[in-house]
Amino acid sequence: MIKGKNLEKMVLTAMFCAIVIAMTFIPQVGYIAYGGLSITTLHVIVILGAVILGPVRGTILGLVWGITCLIFAAMNGTADAAIFLDPRISVVPRIFVGLLSAWYFIGIKALIGKFIQNRKTVEVISATATGILGTITNTVLVLTAINLFGGSGVLKLGMVLSTIIQTAIAINGIVELVLSAILLPSLSTPLFIILRKKKTIE
Repeated sequence: MIKGKNLEKMVLTAMFCAIVIAMTFIPQVGYIAYGGLSITTLHVIVILGAVILGPVRGTILGLVWGITCLIFAAMNGTADAAIFLDPRISVVPRIFVGLLSAWYFIGIKALIGKFIQNRKTVEVISATATGILGTITNTVLVLTAINLFGGSGVLKLGMVLSTIIQTAIAINGIVELVLSAILLPSLSTPLFIILRKKKTIE
């Protein structure tokens, strides 16, 4: 039974990774371009996977997201692409998003579970909060990494343009936060029901 569960989780992890890769390279799906910049929807998939599959697999999904972000930046011509050519900006923050999102969900679920007995309600609240926190984590870590490591890419763009891009990333974060807060509970609830019926998760 344990081996069966692990196998099913491995398959789910591979599926989530495949979704991240597919969304990255399908135009206007994983990255929605506008005015030379782009908004990502991939954080929703990574945070969802972390919520469903836990910290280890969430970290793997974050790594896949980061690597595909780096590749996308190398292929893309948007104004923010040069910044994300540095793996410390494109990859490292996304690894932590996957890892921390899983722990956010675990911690919030344990805390709320002390006051609310209905498991579905607890999971909906926890998923919503995790979506918000996971998105904030992504935005904060990316902006921090840009300021710490973005010297070569950002300075080449010029201080004014780099400030505009960082401001746009922060504003994008608000849009991404709303998207995540809406989609996380909507997607995680049916997944939890299906996976419990299959006894993939407890």
